[in-house]
Amino acid sequence: TTSFTADATVNSVTVGKGANSASGNTVLGESALDAAVTGTNNTAIGKEALTVNTSGYNNASVGAFSLYSNTTGAFNTAVGKDALAANTTANNNTAVGADALTANTTGTDNTSIGTGALQDSTTGDSNVAVGRLALENNTTASNNTAVGKSSLASNTTGTNNVALGQNALTANTTANGNTAIGAQALESNTTGTPNTAVGFQAMENNTTGSHNTTVGMEALESNTTASSNTAIGTFSLIENTTGSNNTAVGRNSLVSNTTASGNTAIGYQAAQSSTTADNITAVGSNALEDNTSGTDMTAVGRSSLANNTTGDANTAVGRSSLGNNTTG
Repeated sequence: TTSFTADATVNSVTVGKGANSASGNTVLGESALDAAVTGTNNTAIGKEALTVNTSGYNNASVGAFSLYSNTTGAFNTAVGKDALAANTTANNNTAVGADALTANTTGTDNTSIGTGALQDSTTGDSNVAVGRLALENNTTASNNTAVGKSSLASNTTGTNNVALGQNALTANTTANGNTAIGAQALESNTTGTPNTAVGFQAMENNTTGSHNTTVGMEALESNTTASSNTAIGTFSLIENTTGSNNTAVGRNSLVSNTTASGNTAIGYQAAQSSTTADNITAVGSNALEDNTSGTDMTAVGRSSLANNTTGDANTAVGRSSLGNNTTG
């Protein structure tokens, strides 16, 4: 057994405790932890890892230039080239992956897992990014959660957003309080807030529409700027672009609605053919099924007013009531 009382250098690689041999430090790498004065219990593995650390303690740095600028920051974990490279005084950050949290300076309590995840964040706190390029462009925003490749990738200052799924909320920039669960959910949203989209491609094309709630695959998929819509069920309100204040519950309910507003459809294929009709109420499967432009209609009961196309201001209560009415 060979014992050394000082660091050893092997082909420019330092092995030992680093500068000042502070208690509990472990060093393996060229110029790693070479400025330490009082910082203890640090681990630096890789070229210039924790190279300017002075009093920071309980840090783990694995990868070339990881935690490169850290001076007094403590309880940080950086794994990957340039991970947390710009961190100076911030504490309690975890970065795993090349360039993860690489621009962070004073932001605390962030978790970044994946290449380039949270790479532009500087002072944002309490963000969670899991997946390649998740929350990539986030700068100062806090309290965001992004899980999935490129989820919330364009977010800069938007806060309190949740994106779970590949490309979920990927275009969001400054909007707050959105929730997107499912691949490509709210993918195009930029400033619309607060929206909730659950399901594959749910509200995929929404840009600035606000206060929308959708649950179901491709529900409200085409919605762009419309607000205050509720769509629950696969394909519900899928064609809606600018119609507002609509409620669709059930598969294919209000599936053809584009610009009409103030409609309520509850039931399988309820008002499924309606495109531009306003202020219709359809409760029951296939109620107002064939209605296209008839307005101010009320149909309660399965297949009630099912064949109505352009007739206005009709009221039908009961199964198949006024089922054969078309234009009256």
